[in-house]
Order: sequence, then C-alpha cells, then structure tokens
Amino acid sequence: MSRSETQDDASGMKRALQRAAVEVVAREGLRGLTYRAAARAAGCTTGAVQHHFSSIDDLLQSSLDWVLEESAENGLIGARTGVFADGEEIRKRYRDSAEIQVFQYQLVVESARRPELRPVLRRLYRGYLDAVGKELGADDGFAQLVFYALDGMFLHQVADPDVDPGPALGALHAVVARHRSEFH
Repeated sequence: MSRSETQDDASGMKRALQRAAVEVVAREGLRGLTYRAAARAAGCTTGAVQHHFSSIDDLLQSSLDWVLEESAENGLIGARTGVFADGEEIRKRYRDSAEIQVFQYQLVVESARRPELRPVLRRLYRGYLDAVGKELGADDGFAQLVFYALDGMFLHQVADPDVDPGPALGALHAVVARHRSEFH
C-alpha cells in the first residue's frame, strides 16, 4: 500500500469516526458518546478511535469541525438559514439533516457547562450568521435577528418535527421584505 493510500485510509477512518460521533450523540446524547459507542457505530475497534482522537472531547470538537465542513459543502448552512423557504421546505430540510441538527444542539447545551467547546460553536454560528447576512445582504444586527428566529424554528423541529413553522416563516418573510424596502 502506498503512503497516499495509507493517508486516504486514515482520513477515511477519521471521517467515519466523526460521522459515528454525530450519530451517537444524536441518538444517545453526549453522555452516550464513548470510545466503544463510536467504534461500534463506525464498525471499527476502540483502538482505532483512540488512535485518531486523544480524548472524547477531541472527537467531539473534530466532529463539529466535520459538521462545519459538511454544512459548507452540501449547503446545510444555506439550508439551515432557509430565509425564503416555506414551512414544508423547512421541515424537509430538518429531516434531511436531523442528526446534524440534534448533534449541534446537544453541543450548544453542553457548552453552557463546558466553556472549552465554545470556540468551535462560535465558528459554527459565525458560518450560519455569515450565510444569512449574505442571503439577505443585511447588516450583522438584522442578520442575527433573522438567524435567531430561524434557529428557534429548527430547535422547535428537534422537539416536535410535526409542528408547522409556516405561519412564523410567513411573518418572518414579511419582516424581511419590509426591511429590504426600507433599507435598500
């Protein structure tokens, strides 16, 4: 096996472990994430997990970094912002990214107890805020307002996937349209 193939295998295993961590946290919560649980979900040994990650915190932070990369690559950042989506589209976007959403919210709550997680979460939210600002062509304050409304809708979808965010989105669209007509 060549050196590049070995590096590709190692990179592939690391990605599999990051995805496994997201899956475990979404299904069992942060307390359920152990080397053994990540190994089982990734289909490898606990030794492989320990080889790639020095601690569970290292695995968590790396997994959140992977979520950021995935969000940028597959449009989840734009999908999460969803400024011009309707209620059904928001529910579909949530269903398509449910594990990632639950994982992120688990880490948000955990960061209240563990400040060392906050820098990675700040990067995550900065990505979302930048996407909203770009989509709206708005200043940071208005982009934050819109993002926080959308983030609340996604959080509500975590708690109750059957809720219809359509009326709230309609009101948000009206606020966005009013803002655009006044400031552009």
